[in-house]
Amino acid sequence: MAGSRFSVRVEGLNQLKRTLRQLKDKDLSKAVREVNKSAAELVKPDAQRGVPQRTRTPKDARKYRPGKLARSVKVVASANSAAIKAGTASRAPYAGAIHFGYPKRGIKPNRFLYRAMARNSGKVSETYEREITAVLRDKLEN
Repeated sequence: MAGSRFSVRVEGLNQLKRTLRQLKDKDLSKAVREVNKSAAELVKPDAQRGVPQRTRTPKDARKYRPGKLARSVKVVASANSAAIKAGTASRAPYAGAIHFGYPKRGIKPNRFLYRAMARNSGKVSETYEREITAVLRDKLEN
C-alpha cells in the first residue's frame, strides 16, 4: 500500500540500529526483530476489525467472498522497523482505494490502519519499551 505511514518514533532507536550494524550480532538483530514484530502484532486484530464489512448479495459473482481484505492484513518486521500492511496485488488489489479513497469512483477513505494504530499506540510503545529493555539487558548481562 503506497502513501504516507503512521508511525511511532522511539528516541535513541537510530543509535540502537547503528550499534546493531556495528556489532554484527545476528542473535541480537533477530531478538530486536521479534520485539518489533510483537509490538506491531498488537495492532493487527484492531486493524482487521476496522476493515469495512460487506455481506454477499444474490447479485454478486460466485467468486466474491467477503473478508478478503481483513484476511490480508499482516505484520512485516525487520530489525529496523515493523509495519502493518493490507492487501496484495493478486488477492486484494483494492486495499489502497479503500484505505485512501478513490474520489473518481465515489469511494470515500476509510483509514482503518491509521485508526487501529492511533487506538493502540500507547500499548505499542509500552510493549516495545518493555521488551527492548529486556532484550538489551539480557544481552548486556551475558
